[in-house]
Amino acid sequence: MITRISTRAARSTARTLAQHSRASQTCLPIQQCRAAVQQRCYSTPEAPAKPIDLRSQFQSSPTPPPPPPPSEDGIPKPKRSLRPYIYATLCLFLGISAGSYVSLVLAPPPLPQPDSAEDKLMVEFLHKRASNLPVVQSLSEDPAWTSWEAYDTIGASERSKRLTTGPLSGARSLGGYQRIFHNATTGELVSVVWFGGALAGWPGVTHGGLIATVLDECLGRCAIMQFPSRTGVTANLELTYLKPSVTNEFYVARAVPVLEGKTERKAWVQGRLEGLDGRVYVEAKALFVVPKMYATREIKEKF
Repeated sequence: MITRISTRAARSTARTLAQHSRASQTCLPIQQCRAAVQQRCYSTPEAPAKPIDLRSQFQSSPTPPPPPPPSEDGIPKPKRSLRPYIYATLCLFLGISAGSYVSLVLAPPPLPQPDSAEDKLMVEFLHKRASNLPVVQSLSEDPAWTSWEAYDTIGASERSKRLTTGPLSGARSLGGYQRIFHNATTGELVSVVWFGGALAGWPGVTHGGLIATVLDECLGRCAIMQFPSRTGVTANLELTYLKPSVTNEFYVARAVPVLEGKTERKAWVQGRLEGLDGRVYVEAKALFVVPKMYATREIKEKF
């Protein structure tokens, strides 16, 4: 028996089949769907990169080292500088040097007594040192000059009674070295003398009266050698102190006769006290006369 389907039912069935066929054509294959599911990521997305600072792009210096670890109390320890230790060492050195110099000037070590073993060694040392002085070498090699040790003609018994050979003897005073040079042609006289440490007025400065004594003898030798009687005394002595003279040093005393106004009983002499470098410390001018009322003994040549 053949069953007839109504026309309306057949149409609806055909429409449904057409829709299914159209949907099957637009759907993806099953394998493609599985691959899409596997590619899907369910983790937290990465954070975007931080923007780069413009200043850091131009910074050429390397990254600074990390700060030092904090101490136990949480405060970082600062670096120790050597500068304070260097300054302290320099100040200590300068202080010790200055203190030693001042102590030697204000309180020098004790000086050897005259004629002692230490004094003889000191005198020998000063004579060796003086022989190397340029002024001594040049005058000793010049045949126009004659030389001798000061007070060479004074006897031993008389030395202790004179100022310059008694109380001022020894290396600590004038006895260290004093040599006389005389030019018979010009009449000029040069005395190279050592001023010892005991001749100080102020600490380290030679007494002005001692300088006057040395210049008086130096100018007196020059004047007496001009007199026929070979004797004379000081009538006038003028000194001009230009700068202080230190002790424990060699000096050169020069004397030149003034020919103007010179007679057999009166003579003017000019002189000065110089350092080894030629600087003038004292200028001097003196008048020497031969006494009329009393007779003085003749002074020998090597005085």
